[in-house]
Amino acid sequence: MRFFLSLLIVLCLMNPCFSFSFKKKKETVPKMVETKQEYEIEAQNVPLKDRKLEVQQEPESDKKNYYPKPHYVFERYNYPPGQRGYDIRFVKKNLVEHPIIVADSECNYVAYANYYYRADIDEIYSDFYVEKLDKTKNKTKRILEFNHRQLKRTPVLLSGFKEEYQHLFSGLSLVDWSADGKKVLIKEQIGSTLRGIYKTNLYVYYVDEEKTVKLSNFNNSITNYYTDISNLNLNSYKYDILPLGFSSSNDDLVVAYCYTYDNDGKKVFLGLWGYNLNEKTTILISKQESSYPISSNGLVLKRVLE
Repeated sequence: MRFFLSLLIVLCLMNPCFSFSFKKKKETVPKMVETKQEYEIEAQNVPLKDRKLEVQQEPESDKKNYYPKPHYVFERYNYPPGQRGYDIRFVKKNLVEHPIIVADSECNYVAYANYYYRADIDEIYSDFYVEKLDKTKNKTKRILEFNHRQLKRTPVLLSGFKEEYQHLFSGLSLVDWSADGKKVLIKEQIGSTLRGIYKTNLYVYYVDEEKTVKLSNFNNSITNYYTDISNLNLNSYKYDILPLGFSSSNDDLVVAYCYTYDNDGKKVFLGLWGYNLNEKTTILISKQESSYPISSNGLVLKRVLE
């Protein structure tokens, strides 16, 4: 037996054409989608609500590293009044940004904006959402486990989607929730990605009625006032409206500062103004740059150290 085995090895070495073949079990590799159409068809097979989204796991402590357990607290969003802004500095890199979600005081809903970047014309545009939270969970988990991509969602307001202008900035952001959680005050800033903001519009979304109303009378009343009183056409100048929020004593009164700019680019105060949502009237509260009691109702979840 050893002789024949040795002879077989010698023959293999002397004749390169002589070889053994072993049948290897063929592995079955799942076919990958190759086109956008195939991906869309495959994606339709799994409803959004049933899709498993990647959840970032908190690191666990070991002998070498200590990771404190996450601890969360709620803080008021609109404090100081009117000073909150969205950090969208990474939108040009990521193309889409989801800055922050803000709940009403009872954590029944969240309000937030999404920002998008179009690189070919350097344009930033946005949309705004008001969505229900899962009230079967505690308030912290309602925020932590909310995911915009889990369901197909419909924005309550769009900005810049229909415009195609070089360096256009169309940004929507939340000012605040009303105290009763039934109204959302939204500001729309229109400007340039190079030269800054040149116009601000205000909107109110009514949660129960599911409708968005533009406060166009507010801007018009302010410009008409200065045309009549000072013969000053604000539409020919750069002016800005800084919404502060809802009055602490009247949930239907929106309060804002108004400014214009001199030749040196310095702010010139043009009054503290209010807009009554029920009466649809504009009020000049003060010609002096004074403080005014503003409610702070929206809540954001913040992670802190124990």
